[in-house]
Amino acid sequence: MEIKDFIKSYQELFSGETWYGNSILKSLEDVPLEFWNEKPRNTKNTIAEIVCHIIDWRYFVIEKLKENASFDIMLNSKADWRENVSVRTTEEKENLFLELKKSQETLIGLVKEKDILWLEEKTPGKAYCNKYMLEGVLQHDVYHLGQINLINSQLKTE
Repeated sequence: MEIKDFIKSYQELFSGETWYGNSILKSLEDVPLEFWNEKPRNTKNTIAEIVCHIIDWRYFVIEKLKENASFDIMLNSKADWRENVSVRTTEEKENLFLELKKSQETLIGLVKEKDILWLEEKTPGKAYCNKYMLEGVLQHDVYHLGQINLINSQLKTE
């Protein structure tokens, strides 16, 4: 993949038309406010918690794009999964949407500055390359998008 391919993939996943279903924004727009804090049976996280988790891992990539070698997120930490996440009002939902959109704009803006050789360089502070990181955040977003859609569909049938 080239830089332009990553940008296209990020844009399609976020707000475009994907071959596998709705984009992140379309999926989240379809979630009623009353579902954002609900957990169907045998579900660990709410939609609100998952959205915050997506945002935080995008921030991880943003810090690496800024060459911040010391920034890290430990798995299953408070930085990985925020505590006391709650979306109870339209305003809180809109604020979370704004935070997600800002992460998208910042991510795309920083990726646009990179060249193809950068993809093979080591990610600052990590043992893997930048291409692996960019592919990873795409996979991460798609994985959690599936969870969001599954939770939403389960709650609709309860």
